[in-house]
Amino acid sequence: MEYTTTKKIGNSTVLSATFSADEVSAMRREATLAMAGKLRIPGFRPGKAPLSIVGKYVSDEELKDDVLQKAASQAYVAFLKEHKETDALIFEPEIVDSILEDTAANGLKVDVRVFEMPKADHDLWSGVEVEDIQTDTTKAVESRIKALVDAVTETSPKNGPAAHGDLVTVTIATEKSQNPYHTEFTVGEGEVGKAYEPSLSGMNVGESKHFSVQMQESVLEGDITLDGVAEKYIPEVNDEFARSVGAFDSLVELRKTLEEDEQHKADEVRKDSIFSRAIESAAEKLGIDFPGYVRRDATQERLGEIKESLARNGLSLNEYLKYNNISAEQLTQDVEADAVKLLQRDLLMEATERACGIVAVDADIEAYVESHKEELAKADIDTTIEKGRKTVRNVIVWENTRSLIAGAVQLKESPKAEQEAQ
Repeated sequence: MEYTTTKKIGNSTVLSATFSADEVSAMRREATLAMAGKLRIPGFRPGKAPLSIVGKYVSDEELKDDVLQKAASQAYVAFLKEHKETDALIFEPEIVDSILEDTAANGLKVDVRVFEMPKADHDLWSGVEVEDIQTDTTKAVESRIKALVDAVTETSPKNGPAAHGDLVTVTIATEKSQNPYHTEFTVGEGEVGKAYEPSLSGMNVGESKHFSVQMQESVLEGDITLDGVAEKYIPEVNDEFARSVGAFDSLVELRKTLEEDEQHKADEVRKDSIFSRAIESAAEKLGIDFPGYVRRDATQERLGEIKESLARNGLSLNEYLKYNNISAEQLTQDVEADAVKLLQRDLLMEATERACGIVAVDADIEAYVESHKEELAKADIDTTIEKGRKTVRNVIVWENTRSLIAGAVQLKESPKAEQEAQ
């Protein structure tokens, strides 16, 4: 057998191997013998039938497939022996082309791809540039204060007509709905409250009105009945309010706590965003790909998860496709694209762990267990046994690898941020 390296494609190398007629014959004989041990031929014990008899029970196509696989494996092993420094070959070799003539004298030519672990060291990540999107936490803090206000707001029944700011319970019967439904909201607040305010303002309990509400691209009509109305006593947002919602001495302290919490959340979201963009950029830069069977297996596994999820909600895959107006082929393509992205992420993470020597020792595990007792208990992870400690070790390594990647890449300001700055 002789082989040559024809081209490099991302994290794979294409080998073109040729085998003589004698080598092909030897592989055919080996394949036939292997099949003979599995066949049940009348009059012979398993593996004892003459090869001339076995040949009658084995198709040429079966033999050809087996010979091609043996040839691919031999090319793979030869490449591995010649490139001993390449200790990170992954997956089985993939046959991309082959020529096997009927005439034995012509031998065999087969092209295979061998896949390598990408080199994902610190130099790789420091050479990756991604957009950095900062998050303004001001709205999030105000939203949480509003939620606290709503939580301590008191109400009392109101005898007069409904007005802006009142809490109302109503029954709504639309022209397109067979059954009326009951709901509660504040008049003039939120999308629902603002939509129904023109009808409700001035209405008394028990009164009904016909309404017409403009939706996004249609008009919703029906009757609305006011079942109840209550006045809301909204507290003033001051130091007393801060003390009423927690162990805070002042409103300033409450705001500071909320701002720190929201900033922590924003930092985690930002890190996730940087990490995801870095993985995507590195995968494209390195041209990371996988054998066809790996892509197919990952796609089928993800499709199986989707079917199970739909079944739990009482839907079939056909119904899902119909409701979303997409074909099965399009769904498979979309799922494969997502599956490949996850494969690329996992491969790059493993490659980074190896290249950068990221590990978690016993002291790291003990420190993590001590600071995450509640989360581990909720996840039912027993850290007193090796399985639980292995899980914690994997979590630590994953987080440290993610932090290394997010901290190593070069950040550039997003176009939107640049425009706002100008």
